[in-house]
Amino acid sequence: MIITSGEMKLEDGPVRSSLRRRRQNFIVDFPSMKNGRSMQCDAVLESAYCIWLEHDPQVVKYYTQPHTFIWVDDSQPYRYTPDFYVVLTCGDGYFTEVKHDFGKQRARRLAKLDSFHALCFKEGWAFQRRDEQSITGSTMFQTLKALYSRLRPYNEQQQMYFYHYLHQRAWPTTLGDLLQDSAAPDTATICFNLFTGRLMADLSQRLTLDLVVDRVLPHE
Repeated sequence: MIITSGEMKLEDGPVRSSLRRRRQNFIVDFPSMKNGRSMQCDAVLESAYCIWLEHDPQVVKYYTQPHTFIWVDDSQPYRYTPDFYVVLTCGDGYFTEVKHDFGKQRARRLAKLDSFHALCFKEGWAFQRRDEQSITGSTMFQTLKALYSRLRPYNEQQQMYFYHYLHQRAWPTTLGDLLQDSAAPDTATICFNLFTGRLMADLSQRLTLDLVVDRVLPHE
């Protein structure tokens, strides 16, 4: 394989300008906490994938349509732009392709993805494929989505009060009791701390008032 594309410049923003407006396939601006700005996604499913990236503590930041790769594989030229490049706390990263159903992709498209996967292996990169079922098919996704839609990004003043509040009440409790407590932080702050793991809860369950919530002890 021979790579003929230039150097990847991540800070330049999406390299692909999409004009697509088909059903379930249009520009979505996702408000990213980790990147501190809106991320331009080519589809609603891609913006849904961002919720997992925001929740994953191993993810530092991520880029949408990060780079267009051009390479030759067995005399066949390819051109491909991954949907995401994800940077991890360990310094490593991986590319991700998002599709509703890879089983319904054209043979030519799958051949391109297979060739890019082989290129990644050769170069020491990582490559993932995520479909609709793996992104939105779980109860946990619905819970994370509900929390993310209600949270407020980190606010130092609100967080200082949150940490003070942690020591003022008995734990565990329920989400309903927290929301009814007039002394508790506001709903957006509670959702932020549930989403980011500063409050413990089984997020694989539906988000209801009966959800059991506990504080995270210092040694945890």
